[in-house]
Amino acid sequence: MSADLQHIDAPIRQRTVTSRDGTRLEVYRIGAGPRVWLMPPAMGAPLVSMKHLLEHFARSLTIVTWDMRGFYRSGAPADAEAFGVEHHLADLDAVVEAEALDRFVLGGWSMGVQISLEHQHRHPERVTALVLIHGPYEHVLASTRLGSPRLLLPLLDVLTARAGFVTRANRRLFSLPPLARVLHRTGLLARNPDHFAEVLADFSTIDWGRYLRVVAGLHAHSAAPHLSQIRVPTLITAGTHDLLTPVAVAERMHRAIPGSELFVLEGGTHYSVVEFPEALCERIDRFLAALER
Repeated sequence: MSADLQHIDAPIRQRTVTSRDGTRLEVYRIGAGPRVWLMPPAMGAPLVSMKHLLEHFARSLTIVTWDMRGFYRSGAPADAEAFGVEHHLADLDAVVEAEALDRFVLGGWSMGVQISLEHQHRHPERVTALVLIHGPYEHVLASTRLGSPRLLLPLLDVLTARAGFVTRANRRLFSLPPLARVLHRTGLLARNPDHFAEVLADFSTIDWGRYLRVVAGLHAHSAAPHLSQIRVPTLITAGTHDLLTPVAVAERMHRAIPGSELFVLEGGTHYSVVEFPEALCERIDRFLAALER
């Protein structure tokens, strides 16, 4: 097992899968339980960010996830622009085929929500339930409380044109050891700065040109027209202090998906998987247990 995966106390099997356009994906199978949870990756997030959830559910589930194309152990696509939603869906299909998955719980954190919703629409026969953790369902720049798309879209263009500089600057910033504690003291991170420091150490290595192309692809996509057609049990989570996907986004999704359940974490930011993993795991446990009844 690679050194950084040693931070995750769960059995992990790694393998390489090739997507439709030839992009190499690093895939992880965690645990060996009878129920499969297919977990699309969050945008730019390393596997260690899900450490506590993976450790908890490895005892009862088999979790299948992967590094997003162009990040961490997955290869970059030959086409530098190939970071749109269709490419992430093709990656998901490649993982399903390679892992011989038939029926599974589907869902993840952040960007994993949007990708899961689109896959469920295209392949409802595969999905037994949805677990949607702190994520958008459409037009990601319109979902945030960081500004309007009128301001954020031009900024996205500027940052993409200067991606090399942004990458170098953020590599220095995110590799600073005290940063996680600064975020904690300022209220941008509610709890567990030591774990978040591990996440930031990995995050400091990413290519921001790729990251910003992923953002643009997510903003161009919407799963909103399909939400009312969902007919599987669905759990939606949100945090009251999440600036990237606020509670209002989760509430709209909850109203649109028939019979869905909404769980709101008081004080949780977008990084509740790091801050409040116990509460998240307990609520997901109850949701999954109800599927057996």
